[in-house]
Amino acid sequence: MPVDFEQYRQHRDGSADLPVDPDSNAYAILAFLTEHPDLGFKPSEIGDEVNIPPGSLNPTLARLEDRGLVEHEPPYWSAAADDRLAAVEGTLFSMEAFEAHYGEDDFSGWHESDVDPREQQ
Repeated sequence: MPVDFEQYRQHRDGSADLPVDPDSNAYAILAFLTEHPDLGFKPSEIGDEVNIPPGSLNPTLARLEDRGLVEHEPPYWSAAADDRLAAVEGTLFSMEAFEAHYGEDDFSGWHESDVDPREQQ
């Protein structure tokens, strides 16, 4: 899938807000840590919870620390006090609430009958 290259470059060097792909190890780690904002975890505990091997976990934690998204007080890691993470936490909460409420609904074909509110004015 094509991407805006300048935006991608900013994400790579850490200058953008919070470039975390939902399918990435970084997202899984941040999602887990933000669910427990007052707790610190050893890497093995994080790996067990998010099913990431140590060879990928430790470098990802280091990159997240470099970007100020996690804090490290050996041997523990925790979510950093960061507004960007509060936004992630809010998004995760919303997604879980949506799944709990609408998880059984069938949304196939919705786009065939959707309405653009701009056309209703």
